[in-house]
Amino acid sequence: MLTRVRPARLLVAACVLLAFALVGGAALFAAVLLDRGAGLTALLADDGKSPQTESPSPSLPPNARGEGSPAIEPDAEDEREPAVDDVLVDEADVLYQRALDATASLGELDGTQMIPPYRRDSFGDGWVDVDRNGCSTRNDVLERDLDAVTWLPDRRCVVATGTLQDPYTGASIPFFHDAVAPEGSRGSQGVQVDHIISLSAAHDGGAWAWTEAERIAFANDPETLLAVDGAANASKGDRGPSAWLPDDPGFWCDYSARYVEVAVEYGLAVERADRLMLQDVLQACV
Repeated sequence: MLTRVRPARLLVAACVLLAFALVGGAALFAAVLLDRGAGLTALLADDGKSPQTESPSPSLPPNARGEGSPAIEPDAEDEREPAVDDVLVDEADVLYQRALDATASLGELDGTQMIPPYRRDSFGDGWVDVDRNGCSTRNDVLERDLDAVTWLPDRRCVVATGTLQDPYTGASIPFFHDAVAPEGSRGSQGVQVDHIISLSAAHDGGAWAWTEAERIAFANDPETLLAVDGAANASKGDRGPSAWLPDDPGFWCDYSARYVEVAVEYGLAVERADRLMLQDVLQACV
């Protein structure tokens, strides 16, 4: 038998069911929104577009930042080391100026003093070993002035080969001792050892009054000697600066300064024309 439900009760039941439906739907909708919101947040984070919270940078010790330390003031003037070329130029300028000043004190030959005639053997019979190192002065100078020096295997202290950067001509000259010289070369005479002040000029300038030992010492003093091109040395002969200067003008300053240095060191007088030429050259060098 069916029970008859009153309309009022039906209305109440319908309201209750509707309320449950509304509550359940809202909960479901909220869950969906939360799920989608989480996905959106993850997506934004993956794209690097999510807002970032800036973390403070680690603090450095005071000294690492320069805090707590006195400030370093820049130097008022840059104290850089001078370049090697600058130093060499400065030293050369000093040398030339010193030589120029010394020309004023050089004695002059007046041609009136009676002196004995010049003889080469009054300066010794060729090259000797004045420093007693077992080598003649010629070979000492060749070793000093040549590059890539080799020695004769069967003769102690005799230079066999080398290369000269010739100061008189500026040329590079291969040297060969006669014992190993190839055909067509000039052999030992291709490079000669020159007295900056020739022995005859030294004789006239005062060496005539020296002892024989003093003249031999002068003739073998490496500071008065240069290894040079043989042909250039032959062209110079015994002439002084007023009549001869090296073919290479770039060596005139050094040559003139060395000439004055030797004259002053040994107290040698020079021809007036030579002194004036030395002054003119050195004046242009400073």
